[in-house]
Amino acid sequence: MLLALIVVLAVIIILASIVKRFNLKLQGNADMKVLSAMSLGTKERLMIVEVAGQKLLLGVTAERIDCLKELPDSVELKGQQKP
Repeated sequence: MLLALIVVLAVIIILASIVKRFNLKLQGNADMKVLSAMSLGTKERLMIVEVAGQKLLLGVTAERIDCLKELPDSVELKGQQKP
């Protein structure tokens, strides 16, 4: 029984390392994408996200998320940075 417990724990650790190594996402949403992100401080970020085909500029802090501006579809992003 102890051997079975060790095997189960080893499998959990191996699977967790594979998910972390390959940056696999267990839940994905094709309607939402982070197009760009820029850090402004330790807990503050500006992010451009695309939700259902609409691009939004968001201000993200530890306490809240604010939609700062709705961007037109013609906005092209160069050198996209993923968070």
